Amino acid sequence: GQKTPDKSIGASGRGIFIHKGRDKYVDPEVVAQLDKIRERKGIKKRSIPDEEVEERFFLPLINEGFRILDEGHAVRSSDIDVVYIFGYG
Repeated sequence: GQKTPDKSIGASGRGIFIHKGRDKYVDPEVVAQLDKIRERKGIKKRSIPDEEVEERFFLPLINEGFRILDEGHAVRSSDIDVVYIFGYG
């Protein structure tokens, strides 16, 4: 169901998408706000290759897996595989 926005953190309940029926569209106000933030911070908009996206998602998971093994929270690497396959978080 729909959650009530948490006013204590300034949440408005709006997201990045506008939903119309089964379709969704990126909210142009969000895009405009992102453009302002990029300009203020001097960040140039660029395309991110699929390989870089994959690396950004998976390398932290791999590093965390090694840390879990190193700290003794898991006995075998296969224990970590099971967590990643059946639910992490």
